[in-house]
Amino acid sequence: MRRPSPSTIERIRSLASTATPTAVALADEPGTRFSARGAVERAGRVILLIDAGHPLHEMLRTDPHGDADLEISVDLCALRHVGHTPTVRARMWCDGGVSVVPAAERREAALAVWERDPDESLLAAAENDPRDGGPLLARVEPGTLLYHTYDSAGVIDGADFRATEPDPLTGPAEHILRHINDRHRDELSASLRHLPNAPQGAAWIWELDGLGVTLWVNRTDDDHPALIRVPWSARATAPCQLERALHDLMAHQGASPLP
Repeated sequence: MRRPSPSTIERIRSLASTATPTAVALADEPGTRFSARGAVERAGRVILLIDAGHPLHEMLRTDPHGDADLEISVDLCALRHVGHTPTVRARMWCDGGVSVVPAAERREAALAVWERDPDESLLAAAENDPRDGGPLLARVEPGTLLYHTYDSAGVIDGADFRATEPDPLTGPAEHILRHINDRHRDELSASLRHLPNAPQGAAWIWELDGLGVTLWVNRTDDDHPALIRVPWSARATAPCQLERALHDLMAHQGASPLP
């Protein structure tokens, strides 16, 4: 039987790939949080850009091999704009050991952060020796990952999290859904009338993946929004197939929704 949605761990892995770090805390001082910038790399580790003067900088800079046995917790947040309102899709808390990214891997790590936060200090972090006192790149190996989305919550083992690949269409899907939400929301909202048992109201794409689309609906008959899952008739394996599936949905040829 075809799955209508990704598994929980696949979904969270894909959400994490779009999330950005917002804060960090030492494991032995969880009440003291510091600002954070970075991204989640393809391999599932959190990459942090740490400027000189940041509390973590000196702890990591003084270890010449990047093997500091330092446990931290990183707050991650994935956002979606519903109209003009930024809305949290998911919050995640990654606990694990942090170390300096090895020299041979810094450029790739810097590119991962650049996609989320194109800061010129990444150039220095990628090229400089961390012991020189400039910005550095660190990475967190997940031990456990706690997550809380609009409709679920749980804990994922770090090894399982890293062993799971995000949906390969996550990047293109984000571009496609932003275009639909910005330019074609009237057509998207009108498509609700042709989905059996779907509530009526203003619709946005909330999540988009190879198995289907989740719509956020601000209902006309209720103050509480609804999430409606519409599975594709066949798995999409290319961005053009996602675009075609959405075109069919808005042309009223979509599948039946799942609550």
